[in-house]
Amino acid sequence: MAIIAAVVLGIALFSYHYSTFTSHKIVDIALQDVRSETRIEAHDISQIFTNKLQTVGALLQTLVDAPAIHNNEYKRADIIIDNRQHSSSDITDFYMWLNKDGKINWISNINESSYQKYKGKDLSYRPYFAIPKETHTVYYSSLIESNDKVPRLYISYPVINRTGTGNDNGILTGAVVASIRLESLGNFLKNQLYPQFNSTIGLLDKNGIILYATGSQQFAGEYIFGDKFQSALSSQFHPPESKSLLNDLIGDSLQGNTGSGDIPINGKMNTIAYQPVVVNGKDFLILYVNAQQNLASDVSALIDQQQYFIVLMVTVIGGVAFIIMFLVFSWNKRLKTIVNARTGELKIANDSLAESNQQLALANQQLKIHGKMQNEFINIASHEMKTPTQAILGYSKLIQRHPEKRDEMIQAISRNASRLQRLTSDILDVTRIESGSLRLNLETFNLNEVISDMVDDYANEIERSDNDVKLIHQGHNEIIQIEGDKSRLTQVIYNLMGNAVKFTTQGSIIIKAEIEKEDNKALVSVKDTGSGIDPEIMPKLFTKFVAKSNTGTGLGLFISKSIIEAHGGKIWAMNNHSSDGNSRAGAIFTFSIPLSRGAN
Repeated sequence: MAIIAAVVLGIALFSYHYSTFTSHKIVDIALQDVRSETRIEAHDISQIFTNKLQTVGALLQTLVDAPAIHNNEYKRADIIIDNRQHSSSDITDFYMWLNKDGKINWISNINESSYQKYKGKDLSYRPYFAIPKETHTVYYSSLIESNDKVPRLYISYPVINRTGTGNDNGILTGAVVASIRLESLGNFLKNQLYPQFNSTIGLLDKNGIILYATGSQQFAGEYIFGDKFQSALSSQFHPPESKSLLNDLIGDSLQGNTGSGDIPINGKMNTIAYQPVVVNGKDFLILYVNAQQNLASDVSALIDQQQYFIVLMVTVIGGVAFIIMFLVFSWNKRLKTIVNARTGELKIANDSLAESNQQLALANQQLKIHGKMQNEFINIASHEMKTPTQAILGYSKLIQRHPEKRDEMIQAISRNASRLQRLTSDILDVTRIESGSLRLNLETFNLNEVISDMVDDYANEIERSDNDVKLIHQGHNEIIQIEGDKSRLTQVIYNLMGNAVKFTTQGSIIIKAEIEKEDNKALVSVKDTGSGIDPEIMPKLFTKFVAKSNTGTGLGLFISKSIIEAHGGKIWAMNNHSSDGNSRAGAIFTFSIPLSRGAN
């Protein structure tokens, strides 16, 4: 009897200690999960924000290169500036065009009376004009309070007239400026937060000036270590050590580092992750994501309840065990019946386990397929990233050896950097498509205006190449109103025209938009006289990684198909044939898109 009592007591104590050990491990895992997710969230939002800033920069660069800006063609330049601003309206509130003296030529997104008020206003003293004027380089501002008392960030590109000589820095003829309102910036960043976490977001510039903080915009423009903000921390942060922990974390982030830390605030543990926003290779801003460790707290409370329950159960089991010891012999017969019943249950459990094994084998097979696709994607992406990266590094070294070829090499670096940016954007788009998070910003616009802008851009590119190709936009005067995501549909047309230009060395490329009244849809087609579509890839043309070119990831058509289908349209392709009916004579890509409800 004593031996049985000792065994029961030993098992109970072992169960208690094992449960306690497991409970602590569960809490640690929950905490690690919160920390990891917060760091990932900060990194993802930083990358999205960086890409958005680079997109704004790319739009400004197209304005800098636009002939209408260089030739002071005001009417045409105003339209181009308005279109570019509209493409980034989710983060910018207006674009400005300043002349060589820093006076306003044009402001987008403004009514006529306001424009007349600001037209010709001298902004030459503003750093977003003065610095590019002096350095002939891009300028990213910190917090600037504009004339209308609204705090904003600015991105400005100088407009340079080159004389053509090798060492000439050119003549400044003006600047194009993008304005980012802090309120719009905050809304954009909040929209990127993971919906499943109760997170907040903050933004500092590299000098420690507060640009944005969820629910605390009264501190915008304040120095993070200034008396006003530090006094607010002292009144809100408990225990007092939390303030020192937060200041140490902020100090580390201002050094350009990436990391995270756990800080108790008003009795609850919070994880704060920080990530620099890097633009053009320089630390521009620092982004912070704060997530309460609610999951870990809830798990800890449940574990405490479990431990109390285990203590109670150990006591009950001990008492019952002593009673059972006296009854064990009389229950011998009943035990046999119980054993038989348990044997039947075990058989059922074994059958269920066999079925589970089959499901596990199927899941394992799916994991292998996913792993193979992931490896294929990594190989393609690393190869595509390696090529422009090596080119950028190579030309960067050659600039030092051959300064007389500086402009040519900078153009090559820019081309490869653009290629790297396009690859990154494609990878992010594929991630959104496969996760079901591709979002459309619907608006009503004239489809032919978008096509005309793309035709102008590619016409300039073709002129600089050695190819004998004529670019034709048929029916460009027809107004075709559609309701869709202008930026995403521009991306589709860009992909189709880019493929046509890539595979056509002579002949023509014809792009046409027309209305199909029967189905109330618009049809857009891009027809070229290039090499056509290889029959080997035709059946899987719009799937991932399908390409015959030595450049490209094969993601463009997959992304285009997903965008068109998200609009309720369709996309297809076919080869043209020569007069003998055998050889390929180019290809034609076509997609349909619903007209806007008010269109005829």
